[in-house]
Amino acid sequence: QSGQTYFGNGVKGAMERETQLALFEKGVGYKKIPYIAIGGGKGGVGKTFVTYLLAKRLSQRGKVLVLDADMGLPDFYILSGVKPYRYLEDYFEGRATLDEITTEVDKNFYLISPRSGNDYLLSLDPKRAQELLNKLDEFIAGSYDYFLIDLGAGIHKINQLIFASVDYPVLVLNPNIMSIIDAYGVIKTVFQNYRRTYFYAVVNQVRDKGEYRKTVSVLDKSAKSFHKNIHVEGVGYIPYTPEVAQGEIPRKLYERADDILTNLLKGEYKKEEKGGFWSKIASLFGKK
Repeated sequence: QSGQTYFGNGVKGAMERETQLALFEKGVGYKKIPYIAIGGGKGGVGKTFVTYLLAKRLSQRGKVLVLDADMGLPDFYILSGVKPYRYLEDYFEGRATLDEITTEVDKNFYLISPRSGNDYLLSLDPKRAQELLNKLDEFIAGSYDYFLIDLGAGIHKINQLIFASVDYPVLVLNPNIMSIIDAYGVIKTVFQNYRRTYFYAVVNQVRDKGEYRKTVSVLDKSAKSFHKNIHVEGVGYIPYTPEVAQGEIPRKLYERADDILTNLLKGEYKKEEKGGFWSKIASLFGKK
């Protein structure tokens, strides 16, 4: 652990930090809701589309909040057909409340989005960021049943940390060798830096179930060749559907999303990390 403190300086600051972390790890005062991150390697594999499908179906089970975590080029609001009135930056700068930056997409389906082309958030003061993120944590636990994070492309530090810290890190990939290599790169990097060993995979644009199984098998074997303890569990696939390019979402895709959620949320998740998700994210603020 580093010697940095985010709640103050000296002994008092250290005690406050330990108290905060202990509360997070025990979940004191909070209900436990699933944190699901959808990511991958390079852009274009369908991460945002898969996030939308999963959120849409989860909204039939409870109240869902999606955070678009692509701080450079957020596009979830475009895909979902809404225009946020306020953005994540407005909350961090004190111009809006959490309720005001939350945009309703559909019944039981809500979105928080940053502004496009603005990645200044990581330059915020760590202590202030921690305070605001604590409130965000309380807001999510008090108002929602599911929390999804739509990650940006690439393996930036914040993507790695989110993927390593959530309950369900879901990799989206396509059934081609370059996409598999990109997904493998994410797994390898997150394992090297955070020792995460269990990942979930959704294969998008597959021709049949056999292609899906082969893609997951190749990814899992590749990951195991790097370290024997890494495991990739396939939780489902989205079939190749030309209608999507015309803005149509056939019912069969929602049915596939239902299958993915059934496989993903069955029983106990492979919990590897202790709590304190937002404390970990706050550790990145103020670093360049």
